[in-house]
Amino acid sequence: MDESRALRRAAWAGAASVVLLVIGVALGALVGVDAPGVSDAAILARLDDGARQAAAGIGLPVVGAGVALLLWFAVGLRRVLDRLSGGDPLAHAIVPAAALFGGLMITGVSLDVSSAITALSDAFTPDADIARVLGTAGGLVALTGLTGGAVLVAVTTRIAQQAHALPKWAVWVSYAVVVLCLSGYWSAGMASVAFGLWLIGAVIGMLRAARRTPPAPAATG
Repeated sequence: MDESRALRRAAWAGAASVVLLVIGVALGALVGVDAPGVSDAAILARLDDGARQAAAGIGLPVVGAGVALLLWFAVGLRRVLDRLSGGDPLAHAIVPAAALFGGLMITGVSLDVSSAITALSDAFTPDADIARVLGTAGGLVALTGLTGGAVLVAVTTRIAQQAHALPKWAVWVSYAVVVLCLSGYWSAGMASVAFGLWLIGAVIGMLRAARRTPPAPAATG
């Protein structure tokens, strides 16, 4: 496979990862407890709702698939940055940063939906306070994962800035996304939205880089 095609596939993997992560988190939110102030009756009604339990069971593997595709995208992004920077070691942080984000995202969603999944067993009696604690912990862990997103954005932006590959406004917008990602829990959800939009922009940038990549020479024999 030539490099141009590999980069295109990695870019589309990134686009698909955004879609799957949004869907997976939305399905988990149907049963998760993201607001500790919700009444006990409302929490228990969520945990005992069969449709919501099924949504949680579907949402978690969807998030896992989204994280796997994000790692594929990160590998392609690192290749683009290596070529752009001439092999700057800073680009080596791209894949670990994506792994940090993905790992904490999966852990956070798992904690959030764990009460509902466990409620499928007759051996467990749902408890509203336990669900509150697990839901709050899940939200904190998932939002902490945006630290990995901040590294991903910062490294990409820095290398692109040094190579004069981005306009100044895009550089400053990207650094603003870094600040939002680092603020995580205190950004009222804006950090997650900003990071998702940045990923879409990075996908577009990778597709353009793929078009500029010369095709592999034809094999001779």
